[in-house]
Amino acid sequence: MFDLHTHHDRCGHAAGSLEDYIQEAIRKGLPILGISDHSPYFFSWENHPYPQLAMAAAEFDVYIEEAVRLKRAYEQQIELLIGVESDIFSDQIDLYGRKYAQYPIDYVIGSIHFLSSAAIMDALDFNTASEEQQQIAVKRYVEVMMLGIESHWVQIVGHLDGFKRGYPGFRNLLSPYIDGILKRMADRGVAMEVNTNGMQHACQEWYPSNDVIERALFHGVHITFGSDAHHPERIASDWKRVREALLAIGYKRMVVYKERKPHFLHLK
Repeated sequence: MFDLHTHHDRCGHAAGSLEDYIQEAIRKGLPILGISDHSPYFFSWENHPYPQLAMAAAEFDVYIEEAVRLKRAYEQQIELLIGVESDIFSDQIDLYGRKYAQYPIDYVIGSIHFLSSAAIMDALDFNTASEEQQQIAVKRYVEVMMLGIESHWVQIVGHLDGFKRGYPGFRNLLSPYIDGILKRMADRGVAMEVNTNGMQHACQEWYPSNDVIERALFHGVHITFGSDAHHPERIASDWKRVREALLAIGYKRMVVYKERKPHFLHLK
C-alpha cells in the first residue's frame, strides 16, 4: 500500500502539515508515502500570485528542505518519496524543467488545472460553453497534455480526465483522444495515476474512468496510485478497491518513482 499524491497546508487549500500526513500514513500502515504538494507559479514575477491555489515561490526551497529532513527523521518507520504536483503550461515547459532539475525530487506529477498560464482566474466554464468552445478547449487540453508527456520531467500524469470534476461530460469530449494520449505515455514511459479524489466530487468516479484504465493496460501504460488527499484522513482512500479493480482489469504491478526512476511493486 502506498500513496504518491498528497497535499498539505502550504498550498492554501489543504489541511495539515507534512508531518501530520506522515504520521497518519504510519498509523494506517503504509510502507511508502509520496509528498507532492502544488508547485509555485514559477513564471510569475509575484512571489505568491494565487495564495489559495499553490505555495509561494519562496516557499519551494523550504518545502524541499522540510521533506528531506522528515525523510531522514522517519526513515525507520516509513519510506518517504519527495515529489511535486506541477501544472503544465505550454509556454513554460522549459522553465519548469530547469527548476525541478535543481532539486532532489523523486517524481513530478504533471497535471492540467488551467489551459494556459494567462487564464488561471478566467478558466472556461464547460457547463455554459458552446459546443465549439468545448471542442477548442479539449483540443487545447490534449495539446498541453502531450507537451507534458514529451517534456522529460513529468513521470506521472495526474487526474487524466480531471475536468469532469466540474463537468461530467468532459470524459466524452476527451474520449476520441484517449488512445493517442495513452500511446504517447507508453512510448515515453510516463505513468498514469488512479486518483481517487473524484469520489469527493459530483462525478463520483476515480480519475480516470475504468474504461480509460483498461485502455491504458492495452497500450502498456504503467499505473500508479494517488488519493490526492487534501486532509490527512484521506491518505490511501479507496486503495483496496483500486487494487481489486486493477487486478480484475489485468494489471499485475504498479509503479513508484525514486530519483525519477521507476520501481515496480507487484499487486499480488
